[in-house]
Parts: sequence; C-alpha cells; structure tokens
Amino acid sequence: MSSAKKRPYKISLISTHGTGKTTLCYEVAAELKKRGLKVKVFSEIAAAAFEQGIPINESTTLPAQLYIMMQHITEELRGTLRGYQVVVCDRSVFDNLAYMERRCGTNQFIRDFLQGYAETFPYDVIYKLPMVGELMDDGIRDAKSQEFQADIYTRLNTLLDELKISHKTLPAPSTELRKEWADLIVKETLEAIRHQPAQPQKEPTTV
Repeated sequence: MSSAKKRPYKISLISTHGTGKTTLCYEVAAELKKRGLKVKVFSEIAAAAFEQGIPINESTTLPAQLYIMMQHITEELRGTLRGYQVVVCDRSVFDNLAYMERRCGTNQFIRDFLQGYAETFPYDVIYKLPMVGELMDDGIRDAKSQEFQADIYTRLNTLLDELKISHKTLPAPSTELRKEWADLIVKETLEAIRHQPAQPQKEPTTV
C-alpha cells in the first residue's frame, strides 16, 4: 500500500470585499469539525498584511501584492503538509490578482504562474459569493466605496472567464444570516469526500 498522503479537499470562497467571505469560512469550518473532520481554515492574508503596515487597496504596490499572494499560497500548502482533510480558504490566489491588476496593470507572468500553481495544487471547489446587500465593513477597506467593491467584483468575474477558472456562484440568500450558504457548502463537501465517522480502534488481543 502506498504511504503517500491523500491531498486535502480544498475549498475557496471568493468575491469582492465586504460580502461575508470570512464569516462564512469559519461557519463552514466549524460545521465540518463537528462532523469529525480535521480542518484548516485561514482568513484573508491582506488583513494581516495591513496590520503589519504593508500597503493594500489603492495605495498597494506590486511587491506588496506579491507578498500577500505568496503568503496565501504558503497557507494553502501548509494544509497539505500537515495532513488536513479539508482546507477552507478565505479567497483564492485569483482574488489577489484582481486587486493587483487594478493598481499595477496586467502581468502575464503572474497570470501564468497562478494558473500553473492552481493546476498543480487544485481547488476542488471555488464558491463565489454574490454581491448582495450592503457593503460590510471588513476593517481594512473603505466600507463607503461601493465603486471600488463593484470594480473588483467585475474584474474578478473577467479573470475567472479569461483564465477559464471553474467555480460555482452561490444563490442569492433568502435570509440575512445567509445560513443556507454554509449548509450548502457543508453538504456538498461531505458528499464529495464521502466522509464516514472514524471507527474506534480495538485493543490488540494478547495470546
């Protein structure tokens, strides 16, 4: 029997800022953990970068966006190296590209690199949150700039189309809490990995 570890089931939640991705990430992870799965979840890298004084948003730079991008990739790979069953990512490597290209212009080298990375370490499902309701204040971006939010959403959709990135758009929520999003993702994840509760180990019989 091969000793190679099976790679984790990797979920990514993408969209523009202020759509509830981070909250949904942790809700999904919590529900999966309740079902006995070993889950890694990490929030948006840009938030940590912002706290470290790294420029983001309209004042960002190419080095800053590359730093965020590589930190995100590091966290995804950590999930594989540590043997998690499910990795829940707040954003994908492609979200960062939308912010970078808004500020720094198209960079074909980086596009090619990200496509190659995603082919080598694929996302099992990318869920895109629709831009519905009021812009949520995420603490790091201008909560009043709906133009900025809408532009990133448009750019992300264009990138997904141009790079032919497979993804699912979540349906418009029927409640303010948007619990149906977490329920849907958890249901599809469990079905995909055919999770069954681990059987208790029997004590070896002594003769």
